[in-house]
Amino acid sequence: MYTRRVRLVNFRNHIDSVYDFQKYNYIQGDNGSGKTSVLEALYILFNLKSFRPQSVNRAITFQMPFCEISAKCDDCGYEKTFRYRYDTKADLRDENGKITNKTAYLMQHPVICYSPEYRQIVSDDQEDRRRFVDRIAFQIDISHFDSLTELKHLNAMKSAELKKENSDRIYLDALNEKIVSASKKITGARQCAVAQINEHLRGYYSLLKDNDGFILDLRTNSFRTEILSKEFEDKRLVYGASRDKLYCLSDGRIYDRFSSFGQKKTFVLLSLAAGLKVLEENGRNGIITFLDDFEAGLDENRIRKVFEMFSSSSQIFVTGVKNHYFSDLHSIRIQVKNDEHSQ
Repeated sequence: MYTRRVRLVNFRNHIDSVYDFQKYNYIQGDNGSGKTSVLEALYILFNLKSFRPQSVNRAITFQMPFCEISAKCDDCGYEKTFRYRYDTKADLRDENGKITNKTAYLMQHPVICYSPEYRQIVSDDQEDRRRFVDRIAFQIDISHFDSLTELKHLNAMKSAELKKENSDRIYLDALNEKIVSASKKITGARQCAVAQINEHLRGYYSLLKDNDGFILDLRTNSFRTEILSKEFEDKRLVYGASRDKLYCLSDGRIYDRFSSFGQKKTFVLLSLAAGLKVLEENGRNGIITFLDDFEAGLDENRIRKVFEMFSSSSQIFVTGVKNHYFSDLHSIRIQVKNDEHSQ
Protein backbone atom coordinates (compact mmCIF):
# COMPACT_ATOMS: atom_id res chain seq x y z
CA MET A 1 0.00 0.00 0.00
CA TYR A 2 1.29 3.45 -0.96
CA THR A 3 -0.64 6.60 -0.06
CA ARG A 4 -0.21 9.34 -2.66
CA ARG A 5 -2.62 11.97 -1.35
CA VAL A 6 -4.83 12.51 1.68
CA ARG A 7 -7.60 15.00 2.32
CA LEU A 8 -8.76 15.84 5.86
CA VAL A 9 -12.10 17.55 6.40
CA ASN A 10 -13.15 18.71 9.88
CA PHE A 11 -10.45 16.55 11.45
CA ARG A 12 -9.15 18.23 14.62
CA ASN A 13 -7.63 21.56 13.45
CA HIS A 14 -7.70 20.54 9.77
CA ILE A 15 -10.83 22.18 8.28
CA ASP A 16 -9.99 21.14 4.73
CA SER A 17 -6.38 20.09 4.16
CA VAL A 18 -4.78 18.21 1.28
CA TYR A 19 -1.28 16.69 1.40
CA ASP A 20 0.73 14.81 -1.24
CA PHE A 21 3.19 12.11 -0.23
CA GLN A 22 6.13 10.13 -1.53
CA LYS A 23 7.75 6.92 -0.21
CA TYR A 24 9.60 8.61 2.67
CA ASN A 25 7.93 11.68 4.18
CA TYR A 26 8.86 14.16 6.88
CA ILE A 27 5.95 16.21 8.22
CA GLN A 28 7.20 19.25 10.10
CA GLY A 29 5.57 22.16 11.86
CA ASP A 30 5.23 23.97 15.16
CA ASN A 31 3.68 22.30 18.16
CA GLY A 32 -0.08 22.28 17.77
CA SER A 33 0.03 22.77 13.99
CA GLY A 34 -1.54 19.37 13.28
CA LYS A 35 1.43 17.14 12.38
CA THR A 36 0.37 14.26 14.60
CA SER A 37 -3.22 14.65 13.41
CA VAL A 38 -2.14 13.83 9.84
CA LEU A 39 -0.61 10.58 11.06
CA GLU A 40 -3.61 9.89 13.27
CA ALA A 41 -5.97 10.36 10.33
CA LEU A 42 -4.03 7.92 8.14
CA TYR A 43 -3.84 5.46 11.02
CA ILE A 44 -7.62 5.67 11.51
CA LEU A 45 -8.19 5.20 7.79
CA PHE A 46 -6.20 1.96 7.71
CA ASN A 47 -6.69 0.69 11.27
CA LEU A 48 -10.26 1.98 11.93
CA LYS A 49 -9.37 3.43 15.33
CA SER A 50 -7.08 6.13 16.70
CA PHE A 51 -3.74 5.51 18.36
CA ARG A 52 -4.74 8.20 20.81
CA PRO A 53 -6.57 7.02 23.95
CA GLN A 54 -9.95 8.32 22.80
CA SER A 55 -12.69 7.46 20.33
CA VAL A 56 -12.73 8.83 16.78
CA ASN A 57 -15.69 11.14 17.48
CA ARG A 58 -13.36 13.25 19.64
CA ALA A 59 -11.36 14.06 16.49
CA ILE A 60 -14.26 15.92 14.86
CA THR A 61 -13.52 19.65 14.68
CA PHE A 62 -15.40 21.58 17.37
CA GLN A 63 -18.99 22.44 16.36
CA MET A 64 -18.72 20.48 13.11
CA PRO A 65 -21.18 17.61 12.39
CA PHE A 66 -18.67 15.12 10.96
CA CYS A 67 -15.08 14.43 9.98
CA GLU A 68 -13.85 12.76 6.83
CA ILE A 69 -10.54 11.22 5.76
CA SER A 70 -10.04 10.30 2.11
CA ALA A 71 -6.91 8.99 0.43
CA LYS A 72 -5.72 8.07 -3.03
CA CYS A 73 -3.51 5.00 -2.81
CA ASP A 74 -1.43 2.76 -5.02
CA ASP A 75 -2.07 -0.88 -4.15
CA CYS A 76 0.12 -3.29 -6.13
CA GLY A 77 -0.05 -1.06 -9.20
CA TYR A 78 -3.78 -0.36 -8.93
CA GLU A 79 -5.08 3.06 -7.93
CA LYS A 80 -7.61 2.92 -5.10
CA THR A 81 -9.52 5.56 -3.18
CA PHE A 82 -10.57 5.03 0.42
CA ARG A 83 -12.92 7.26 2.41
CA TYR A 84 -13.61 7.14 6.13
CA ARG A 85 -16.41 9.35 7.45
CA TYR A 86 -17.58 9.70 11.04
CA ASP A 87 -20.68 11.54 12.24
CA THR A 88 -22.60 9.40 14.73
CA LYS A 89 -20.90 6.23 13.48
CA ALA A 90 -18.10 5.21 11.14
CA ASP A 91 -18.62 4.70 7.43
CA LEU A 92 -15.81 3.18 5.35
CA ARG A 93 -15.92 3.06 1.55
CA ASP A 94 -13.77 2.51 -1.50
CA GLU A 95 -14.51 3.18 -5.17
CA ASN A 96 -16.82 0.14 -5.20
CA GLY A 97 -18.97 1.26 -2.29
CA LYS A 98 -19.26 0.44 1.40
CA ILE A 99 -16.63 -1.88 2.89
CA THR A 100 -18.35 -4.43 5.12
CA ASN A 101 -15.59 -7.01 5.71
CA LYS A 102 -13.52 -5.01 8.20
CA THR A 103 -11.36 -7.98 9.22
CA ALA A 104 -10.18 -8.54 5.65
CA TYR A 105 -9.65 -4.77 5.23
CA LEU A 106 -7.40 -4.64 8.30
CA MET A 107 -5.47 -7.66 7.07
CA GLN A 108 -4.84 -5.93 3.74
CA HIS A 109 -3.53 -2.71 5.32
CA PRO A 110 -0.86 -3.51 7.93
CA VAL A 111 0.50 -0.51 9.83
CA ILE A 112 3.33 0.00 12.30
CA CYS A 113 2.98 3.05 14.54
CA TYR A 114 5.08 4.86 17.12
CA SER A 115 3.69 7.86 18.98
CA PRO A 116 4.42 9.21 22.46
CA GLU A 117 0.65 8.94 23.04
CA TYR A 118 0.61 5.25 22.06
CA ARG A 119 2.20 3.26 24.90
CA GLN A 120 1.72 -0.23 23.46
CA ILE A 121 4.22 -2.75 24.82
CA VAL A 122 5.29 -0.47 27.70
CA SER A 123 1.76 0.38 28.83
CA ASP A 124 0.89 -0.12 32.49
CA ASP A 125 -2.19 -1.99 31.23
CA GLN A 126 -1.49 -5.62 30.35
CA GLU A 127 -4.39 -5.57 27.90
CA ASP A 128 -2.53 -2.93 25.83
CA ARG A 129 0.57 -5.11 25.85
CA ARG A 130 -1.41 -8.12 24.68
CA ARG A 131 -2.90 -6.03 21.86
CA PHE A 132 0.61 -5.18 20.66
CA VAL A 133 1.45 -8.86 20.18
CA ASP A 134 -2.06 -9.70 18.95
CA ARG A 135 -1.73 -7.22 16.08
CA ILE A 136 1.39 -9.07 14.91
CA ALA A 137 -0.23 -12.47 15.42
CA PHE A 138 -3.35 -11.34 13.52
CA GLN A 139 -1.31 -10.19 10.52
CA ILE A 140 0.45 -13.57 10.51
CA ASP A 141 -2.81 -15.53 10.78
CA ILE A 142 -6.22 -13.88 10.31
CA SER A 143 -7.90 -16.63 12.39
CA HIS A 144 -6.25 -15.14 15.50
CA PHE A 145 -8.90 -12.42 15.50
CA ASP A 146 -11.69 -15.01 15.45
CA SER A 147 -10.09 -16.87 18.35
CA LEU A 148 -9.88 -13.68 20.40
CA THR A 149 -13.52 -12.85 19.65
CA GLU A 150 -14.62 -16.37 20.59
CA LEU A 151 -12.70 -16.32 23.88
CA LYS A 152 -14.14 -12.94 24.86
CA HIS A 153 -17.66 -14.27 24.27
CA LEU A 154 -17.01 -17.51 26.19
CA ASN A 155 -15.47 -15.66 29.14
CA ALA A 156 -18.49 -13.34 29.32
CA MET A 157 -20.82 -16.34 29.50
CA LYS A 158 -18.70 -18.05 32.13
CA SER A 159 -18.39 -14.91 34.25
CA ALA A 160 -22.17 -14.49 34.24
CA GLU A 161 -22.64 -18.12 35.30
CA LEU A 162 -20.03 -17.91 38.07
CA LYS A 163 -21.85 -14.93 39.60
CA LYS A 164 -24.98 -17.01 40.13
CA GLU A 165 -25.58 -18.32 43.62
CA ASN A 166 -25.90 -21.87 42.30
CA SER A 167 -23.69 -22.17 39.25
CA ASP A 168 -24.38 -25.00 36.82
CA ARG A 169 -21.24 -27.12 36.99
CA ILE A 170 -22.08 -29.15 33.89
CA TYR A 171 -22.62 -25.95 31.88
CA LEU A 172 -19.34 -24.50 33.19
CA ASP A 173 -17.47 -27.67 32.25
CA ALA A 174 -18.81 -27.39 28.70
CA LEU A 175 -17.70 -23.74 28.53
CA ASN A 176 -14.30 -24.58 29.98
CA GLU A 177 -13.66 -27.18 27.31
CA LYS A 178 -14.07 -24.51 24.64
CA ILE A 179 -12.17 -21.90 26.66
CA VAL A 180 -9.19 -24.21 27.12
CA SER A 181 -9.06 -24.90 23.37
CA ALA A 182 -9.31 -21.21 22.44
CA SER A 183 -6.80 -20.13 25.11
CA LYS A 184 -4.18 -22.64 24.04
CA LYS A 185 -4.54 -21.54 20.44
CA ILE A 186 -4.31 -17.82 21.31
CA THR A 187 -1.40 -18.22 23.68
CA GLY A 188 0.39 -20.44 21.20
CA ALA A 189 0.05 -17.76 18.51
CA ARG A 190 1.35 -15.14 20.94
CA GLN A 191 4.30 -17.31 21.93
CA CYS A 192 5.18 -17.79 18.27
CA ALA A 193 4.98 -14.03 17.59
CA VAL A 194 7.03 -13.17 20.70
CA ALA A 195 9.74 -15.68 19.78
CA GLN A 196 10.07 -14.15 16.31
CA ILE A 197 10.06 -10.59 17.69
CA ASN A 198 12.76 -11.47 20.26
CA GLU A 199 15.01 -12.93 17.58
CA HIS A 200 15.10 -9.56 15.84
CA LEU A 201 15.27 -7.57 19.08
CA ARG A 202 18.51 -9.32 20.00
CA GLY A 203 19.97 -8.47 16.61
CA TYR A 204 18.88 -4.83 16.79
CA TYR A 205 20.33 -4.27 20.26
CA SER A 206 23.56 -5.85 19.04
CA LEU A 207 23.59 -3.51 16.05
CA LEU A 208 23.19 -0.51 18.37
CA LYS A 209 25.92 -1.93 20.62
CA ASP A 210 23.48 -1.45 23.46
CA ASN A 211 24.11 -3.39 26.67
CA ASP A 212 20.43 -3.29 27.70
CA GLY A 213 19.34 -6.09 25.39
CA PHE A 214 15.64 -6.09 26.32
CA ILE A 215 13.36 -8.82 25.03
CA LEU A 216 9.70 -9.72 25.59
CA ASP A 217 8.69 -12.29 28.18
CA LEU A 218 5.25 -13.92 27.98
CA ARG A 219 3.81 -15.48 31.14
CA THR A 220 0.71 -17.68 30.81
CA ASN A 221 -1.43 -20.19 32.67
CA SER A 222 -3.22 -21.42 29.54
CA PHE A 223 -1.62 -24.84 29.87
CA ARG A 224 -2.45 -25.21 33.57
CA THR A 225 -6.01 -26.45 33.36
CA GLU A 226 -5.97 -27.56 37.02
CA ILE A 227 -6.61 -23.96 38.10
CA LEU A 228 -10.08 -24.02 36.52
CA SER A 229 -11.40 -25.51 39.77
CA LYS A 230 -10.22 -22.38 41.58
CA GLU A 231 -12.54 -20.27 39.43
CA PHE A 232 -15.54 -22.26 40.64
CA GLU A 233 -14.47 -21.81 44.24
CA ASP A 234 -13.57 -18.09 43.97
CA LYS A 235 -16.43 -17.19 41.61
CA ARG A 236 -14.11 -15.24 39.28
CA LEU A 237 -12.01 -15.75 36.16
CA VAL A 238 -8.35 -16.57 36.69
CA TYR A 239 -7.56 -18.94 33.81
CA GLY A 240 -6.70 -18.52 30.17
CA ALA A 241 -5.21 -16.35 27.44
CA SER A 242 -7.12 -13.32 28.72
CA ARG A 243 -4.76 -13.48 31.72
CA ASP A 244 -1.54 -13.69 29.66
CA LYS A 245 1.06 -11.17 30.85
CA LEU A 246 3.91 -9.57 28.89
CA TYR A 247 7.03 -8.17 30.50
CA CYS A 248 10.26 -6.48 29.42
CA LEU A 249 13.17 -8.76 30.26
CA SER A 250 16.93 -8.10 30.42
CA ASP A 251 19.47 -10.58 31.75
CA GLY A 252 16.64 -12.62 33.22
CA ARG A 253 15.29 -9.67 35.19
CA ILE A 254 11.83 -8.14 34.65
CA TYR A 255 11.76 -4.36 34.14
CA ASP A 256 8.49 -2.53 34.70
CA ARG A 257 10.25 0.83 34.80
CA PHE A 258 13.00 2.14 32.56
CA SER A 259 15.93 4.23 33.77
CA SER A 260 15.46 6.93 31.11
CA PHE A 261 13.05 8.11 28.44
CA GLY A 262 15.60 7.26 25.74
CA GLN A 263 15.93 3.68 27.00
CA LYS A 264 12.16 3.22 27.03
CA LYS A 265 11.67 4.79 23.61
CA THR A 266 14.45 2.70 22.10
CA PHE A 267 12.80 -0.48 23.36
CA VAL A 268 9.43 0.49 21.89
CA LEU A 269 10.95 1.46 18.52
CA LEU A 270 13.03 -1.71 18.30
CA SER A 271 9.99 -3.81 19.21
CA LEU A 272 8.06 -2.15 16.38
CA ALA A 273 10.94 -2.63 13.93
CA ALA A 274 11.12 -6.29 14.98
CA GLY A 275 7.37 -6.61 14.42
CA LEU A 276 7.82 -5.14 10.94
CA LYS A 277 10.44 -7.77 10.09
CA VAL A 278 8.26 -10.57 11.45
CA LEU A 279 5.39 -9.48 9.21
CA GLU A 280 7.66 -9.33 6.18
CA GLU A 281 9.05 -12.78 6.90
CA ASN A 282 5.50 -14.09 7.07
CA GLY A 283 4.65 -12.77 3.63
CA ARG A 284 3.05 -9.43 4.52
CA ASN A 285 3.83 -6.44 2.32
CA GLY A 286 2.60 -2.91 1.73
CA ILE A 287 3.34 -2.09 5.38
CA ILE A 288 3.07 1.61 6.31
CA THR A 289 5.14 2.96 9.21
CA PHE A 290 4.24 6.05 11.27
CA LEU A 291 6.98 7.58 13.45
CA ASP A 292 5.52 10.49 15.41
CA ASP A 293 8.00 12.85 17.10
CA PHE A 294 10.66 10.29 16.15
CA GLU A 295 13.87 12.13 17.02
CA ALA A 296 12.93 13.34 20.52
CA GLY A 297 15.05 11.73 23.22
CA LEU A 298 17.47 10.00 20.81
CA ASP A 299 21.00 11.06 19.83
CA GLU A 300 21.90 11.52 16.17
CA ASN A 301 23.69 8.19 15.84
CA ARG A 302 20.75 6.27 17.27
CA ILE A 303 18.23 8.23 15.18
CA ARG A 304 19.91 7.18 11.96
CA LYS A 305 20.45 3.56 12.94
CA VAL A 306 16.93 3.03 14.22
CA PHE A 307 15.38 4.73 11.18
CA GLU A 308 17.30 2.36 8.94
CA MET A 309 15.53 -0.55 10.64
CA PHE A 310 12.22 0.68 9.19
CA SER A 311 13.57 1.39 5.69
CA SER A 312 11.97 -1.72 4.17
CA SER A 313 8.47 -0.33 4.86
CA SER A 314 6.32 0.35 1.83
CA GLN A 315 5.97 3.95 3.05
CA ILE A 316 7.22 5.92 6.07
CA PHE A 317 5.84 9.04 7.73
CA VAL A 318 7.99 10.93 10.26
CA THR A 319 6.93 14.02 12.21
CA GLY A 320 8.98 16.65 13.98
CA VAL A 321 9.19 20.36 14.69
CA LYS A 322 12.13 20.72 12.31
CA ASN A 323 13.89 18.29 10.00
CA HIS A 324 17.50 18.18 11.21
CA TYR A 325 18.58 14.70 10.07
CA PHE A 326 16.55 13.62 7.02
CA SER A 327 17.26 16.00 4.15
CA ASP A 328 16.58 13.20 1.65
CA LEU A 329 12.97 12.75 2.84
CA HIS A 330 10.04 14.45 1.11
CA SER A 331 9.36 17.40 3.40
CA ILE A 332 5.87 18.68 4.15
CA ARG A 333 5.52 21.88 6.15
CA ILE A 334 2.26 22.34 8.03
CA GLN A 335 1.32 25.90 8.90
CA VAL A 336 -1.72 27.22 10.67
CA LYS A 337 -3.31 30.42 9.41
CA ASN A 338 -6.83 31.41 10.35
CA ASP A 339 -8.02 27.78 10.41
CA GLU A 340 -6.50 27.14 6.96
CA HIS A 341 -3.67 24.66 6.67
CA SER A 342 -1.34 24.33 3.75
CA GLN A 343 1.75 22.40 2.73
